[in-house]
Amino acid sequence: MANFGKKILSAFVEVSDDKKPEAEKPPETKENYQQPEPLPIAIGTSTFSSTTVNNSYAPAANSKFKEYFDKLFSEANIPGPDYFEFSKMIEAMQAVPDEQVRYITAFAGLSVQGLDKQKLLTTASQYLQLLQTDANNFHSTVDAALQEKVHEKKRQMEEKEKRIQQLTQEISMLQNEMLNMQNEIKENEAKIAANTGGYKYESEVMKDRIGRDMEKIKRYIQ
Repeated sequence: MANFGKKILSAFVEVSDDKKPEAEKPPETKENYQQPEPLPIAIGTSTFSSTTVNNSYAPAANSKFKEYFDKLFSEANIPGPDYFEFSKMIEAMQAVPDEQVRYITAFAGLSVQGLDKQKLLTTASQYLQLLQTDANNFHSTVDAALQEKVHEKKRQMEEKEKRIQQLTQEISMLQNEMLNMQNEIKENEAKIAANTGGYKYESEVMKDRIGRDMEKIKRYIQ
């Protein structure tokens, strides 16, 4: 029964399942039954009755859930007549307008097979307990799926968003540094060009002076 929640959830959400434990089964004999406490659970669309409660869920989704619960109760059905067979008989007699007649007739038909009122109520309570246990497993699976498929993904998105902000700031800083470097390059190029021109000019002046001095030395000094 531990994986019942995953069975139904897997129809709508991908759920990883490394281990597949065997489903728990209810007791198969009356002697093994323990009367559970009444459970405060509400059943929207009964598996065993035609009574329905209006809800906002799509018919297609309800169909999947109804098939799931039909299979759940069918697999958990206890040998011999019990509430499961009783509810099926009531459902089959929907053409009978009198509800009391349907209940009395269904009970009379199963009482000859050994069903009594106490067993009927006891097994009905056990199916309620089965629903409650299945609901607990389902919600646990939902919580795990939310953690894995939603909350964890949100956390990863937040980390990536922070990383994007960091990278954006880093890119902006690098762009500013590049602008500063471009300005420095232009200034340095201008300075180097000016110094190169000044050097060449003064170098030529000095060469010309030395050349003139050499000519004068040759002419004036004997």
